[in-house]
Amino acid sequence: MAADKFQQAWKSEASQLKVTIDTDLLSKQVQQSHDRFRSLIFWRDVREVGVSLVMIPVWIAMGIGLSLPWTWWLTVPALIWVAGFMLVDRKLHPQTPSDPGEPLLFYAKESLAQVEHQMGLLRNVFWWYLFPFTISLSAFFLHIAWNTSGTWWGCLLFVTPFSLFLYFSYRWIYRLNQTAVREQLQPRRDHLQRIVANLESNNDGDASEVDDLVELVSSLSQTDQTSGFDADAPSWSENWNRIVPSWWIAMMILAPTLAGGYCGYRYAFAQAGPVFFQSVVAAVIPFELMFFGRCYWVSRKYKGERENGTNATRLGAPAVFVLALLLIISALAVAAIIAFVSAI
Repeated sequence: MAADKFQQAWKSEASQLKVTIDTDLLSKQVQQSHDRFRSLIFWRDVREVGVSLVMIPVWIAMGIGLSLPWTWWLTVPALIWVAGFMLVDRKLHPQTPSDPGEPLLFYAKESLAQVEHQMGLLRNVFWWYLFPFTISLSAFFLHIAWNTSGTWWGCLLFVTPFSLFLYFSYRWIYRLNQTAVREQLQPRRDHLQRIVANLESNNDGDASEVDDLVELVSSLSQTDQTSGFDADAPSWSENWNRIVPSWWIAMMILAPTLAGGYCGYRYAFAQAGPVFFQSVVAAVIPFELMFFGRCYWVSRKYKGERENGTNATRLGAPAVFVLALLLIISALAVAAIIAFVSAI
C-alpha cells in the first residue's frame, strides 16, 4: 500500500515538472525553413514571369512575319495576364523576409499563411494559368480550320490532334501542380498548424508538449527536402523505361503512326491544306493516342511506387527510340503548322 502511495506521489510530482527550451533556437530553425520555402517560390515566379515576358515579343514577331490572322494575337493578352497576375499576387502577398527577434509563434503563423496561399494558387492553377491559353489557342486553330477547310471533316481533321495535345498537356500540368499540393505543401501546412496549436496551448513548460514542439520544428527540414528533388522518386530514365519497356511496345506506337501518316498522304483532300500538313496530322493523331494512352496506363499502374533501381541506370534502346520519335513528331508538327499557315 505504501508503494502505491509513493508511486502516485511520484506521478504527481512528474506532472508538475517544467521544462525550459531555447525558443530563440527554435525560432531560428522555423525562420530558416521559411526562408528556404520563400526562395523556392521566388525562383518559380521568376521563371514563370520571365518566360511570359520573353514570349510576348516572340509571339508578336511570329504573327507579323507569318502574317497570321487576328486570333493569333489573343495569346499576347494571355501572356500579359499570367505575368501581371503573378506580379500583382506577389505585391498583395509579399514574400519579404521577416525581421529577426520575433517570437516563434509569429514566424510559424507567417509561414503557415504563405503556405496556405500557395496551396490556393496551385489548386486554382487551371483558371488563372491554363484557361487563358486554352481560350486563345483554341480560337486560333478553330479560326484557321474554319477558314481553310471546306468540309466539316476537314475542320475536324485539323482540330482533333491539337485538342488531344492540349488536353493531355494541360492534364499533366494540372496533375503535377495538384501532386505538389498533396505531397509537398499539405505536409508542411500540417506541421505548421500543429506548431501553432502547440504554442497557443496553455501547457507551456509541460515535458510532453515541449518534446512535441521540438519534434515538429525539426520535422520541417524533412518537408523542405520534399519541396525540391526527392531522391527516392523514380528517375526520368526509369519512367521512360516503364513507358517503353520493350520493342513490342515501341512498335505498337510506331506502327499506327506510320499507318496514319501514309493514309494522310495517300488520301489527302484538296480543301484540307497541303499534303505534307495532312500527312503529319494523320500521323500525330494515332501517335498521341498510343503514346499518351500508354503514359496514362503506366502512371496508374505505378502510382505511389518508389524507385527500385532496376531501370534507373540508363535508358533502354526502345525508350530511346520512342523519345527520338517524339522529338521528330514534334518538329514535324511545327513544320506542318507553318506550312499550313503559309499556304493560306
